[in-house]
Amino acid sequence: MVMTSTVPQYPERGAVIRLNLNPTQGREQMGEARPCLVLSHTAFNKARNGLIIVSPITNTIKPEIQTLVVLPDGYRVQGSVIAEQIRTVDLSLRWWRDTGEVLPPSFVDQVLAVLQLIIG
Repeated sequence: MVMTSTVPQYPERGAVIRLNLNPTQGREQMGEARPCLVLSHTAFNKARNGLIIVSPITNTIKPEIQTLVVLPDGYRVQGSVIAEQIRTVDLSLRWWRDTGEVLPPSFVDQVLAVLQLIIG
């Protein structure tokens, strides 16, 4: 008999996942399968059993809006990360799927630099 692992898998930092962000309120980004960038460290994601920190991705590309960080070329997902819309979510309670794409650490650092400007 072949045994398969039942150890849960959690996304790594820089991963692009599709995530159900509903319910939302006000001007929070919504979506049942919205692409999001994982910002929290991989070790945190595992240690907290799937509690992760993400920023949603929009199709909008407006370089004049400094909190929209334009995604690099060469990836299936296109658009911008909405840096100011960070969310902490529990993957055990939300629908989510890994897209298989991981953005480079230098891009994640760009998003984190924008957050640093916002929250100090």
